[in-house]
Amino acid sequence: MAGYKIPTVLNNFNVYGNGTKFIGVSSETTLPNLESITETIEGAGISGEIEEAVQGAFSSIETEDTFTNLSKEYFRLASLNGLVTYRGSMQVLNTSTQVNDFVPVVVTTGGRAKNLDLGAFKKGGKGEPKVTREITYIKITISNEVLLELDKFNMIFKLNGVDLLQKVRSQI
Repeated sequence: MAGYKIPTVLNNFNVYGNGTKFIGVSSETTLPNLESITETIEGAGISGEIEEAVQGAFSSIETEDTFTNLSKEYFRLASLNGLVTYRGSMQVLNTSTQVNDFVPVVVTTGGRAKNLDLGAFKKGGKGEPKVTREITYIKITISNEVLLELDKFNMIFKLNGVDLLQKVRSQI
């Protein structure tokens, strides 16, 4: 009997920027919220209004990297224009064997810093500065399978292996 692999926790992750590994730098990364741009549709034959999502068009999206304290790596990430890659190991539970396994999770983002929160200067504590980046490209790969890719400048939006803007690109 084949069981399911239930994702339980992100066991660990590392952050890379232009080939540089930022070891022990980011304690947490908030990934983007993809909110579609919508238009209200109403008219004859429609009972009320419909919020129609413009396929593949999203509002501003951002990531937020939280650091332990101010460091050279904080300022290196803050000044980075290009790709940042988050490589993680997702712990999964095999429901048929009741044994934990691990699968790779890779999130690649492209963008620029738009907000530098310098955090606090705290005796005996963490300052928790943050870098917020405006994201124009994101790709999420789990177990070596691309499940999401959004490239705002090149009109690419792939979801679960389907290129939802391919027909649009071919018509313009």
